[in-house]
Amino acid sequence: MTQQNSGVFEEMSNLAKMTNGSRADFGLGLKEGKASTAIESTYAILRDGIIKGVYPQGSKCHLDTLKTSLGVSGSTLREALTRLIGDGLVSAEGQKGFTVTTMSLADLDDLTNARITLETTALIESIETGKGDWEDNLVLCFRRLSRIEERINIDPAGSFNEWEMRNKEFHEALVAASPSKWLARFRDVLFHNSERYRRLSATQGPPPAVVHAEHKEIFEAAMSRDTERAVSALAGHIRRSANVIRSRGLLNDPES
Repeated sequence: MTQQNSGVFEEMSNLAKMTNGSRADFGLGLKEGKASTAIESTYAILRDGIIKGVYPQGSKCHLDTLKTSLGVSGSTLREALTRLIGDGLVSAEGQKGFTVTTMSLADLDDLTNARITLETTALIESIETGKGDWEDNLVLCFRRLSRIEERINIDPAGSFNEWEMRNKEFHEALVAASPSKWLARFRDVLFHNSERYRRLSATQGPPPAVVHAEHKEIFEAAMSRDTERAVSALAGHIRRSANVIRSRGLLNDPES
């Protein structure tokens, strides 16, 4: 054994002792780490597929098919699906298994109102407490979003995924100075749920120039620390997608 390898082994042994004492415990930790990574990866793949419509609303999550296609164990798959239940993207009913959560106008209205409440609260906190680094990051994110909003005029379908990424980045930058971790956690869940609806309205919504004007209004109000103006602009912007879906008849509420 070389001196270098001996040092690595000694470091691993010391770490094992710190975390509970034995090399067997350290090996168990590695297995747990791999399992956790597999769950996170499976969760991310499924969440992305649900949001983008690869797994349509109301469709059954066939465990055997998913295990084969994703190359994961049943326990890993079930843990990932359980996390998606917590996100509101998957539902489970008794012995009937897992189903991709259905979309409805009632859910959209509830989601929109909740998102407005949380995002405007976090925005107020950011405007009140944000420093120079908050402003610098917001400027950078707005510039990136503006560039993709120019390109989306030419190729809406091909540019949408990048627009969605930059849009999320901009909205996160707006509220980045909010100190509340709970607000951040719940906002993330709501944002991903609302993306399903945004994709539904993307091809039917107002021209990109109108969307960019809304983003610019929010950005300028936040930068000028005009809280009332910023909150009003952000609330209207979030509600726009729901209004488009309702007015264009893009979604039928099964309960209506």
